[in-house]
Amino acid sequence: MTLYRINAMGIQAYCSDLIVNPDDSETVYFMSIAGYQATVKGIIANLLDNYGISVEVDGNSHYLTRANLGYKAQLKKLPSGLVHAVLFPRLALPKSEEEGQDTFFILADNRDEVLTLFFRHLDEKTDIPLQPSWANWLWKTFEQQEGWLLAAQTIAGSFEGYLFKFNHENLHDLVSEAIRKRAPEVIDCMKWKGGKVSGKCNFS
Repeated sequence: MTLYRINAMGIQAYCSDLIVNPDDSETVYFMSIAGYQATVKGIIANLLDNYGISVEVDGNSHYLTRANLGYKAQLKKLPSGLVHAVLFPRLALPKSEEEGQDTFFILADNRDEVLTLFFRHLDEKTDIPLQPSWANWLWKTFEQQEGWLLAAQTIAGSFEGYLFKFNHENLHDLVSEAIRKRAPEVIDCMKWKGGKVSGKCNFS
């Protein structure tokens, strides 16, 4: 794990993970920092109050600002006596309604988790009956719609972040059209996969 010095108003801590908006590389979506409790809390407070935070990663300086959304901070005291804190959008929480029913955010430190988290959040946000096997197709569909998927930029660490904002009616129409056109990625889960066993049909 590589640590980077992060500064605010004369105080300093260490940053291990940082995810920002790709359009400006300054707007924070996720941050993980450690240090003395007072400095860690001070840096988070400065970010949330837009008083200015700076961090240098691989020779590039970033002057960080908050995004226009709600955050949640979690702090944990380490055996050393120092404090570790993470700051992330409330939109990443399960069943969050922070920005309405059409927006959510996912964070993953494992590429294999991305599709699972994407489908779980989307399924919570819509009444459209979705199948987990559609996750790949849904992801590609979101990528094809303007403004539905924003891949955040990872400045430090291994976490990935994605911001989603979709239109319920349009999504309903896209799913309906895929079923009508018998798109393989959508229809395959509906195919007959067995005969009768003990008098019951097997669709698993």
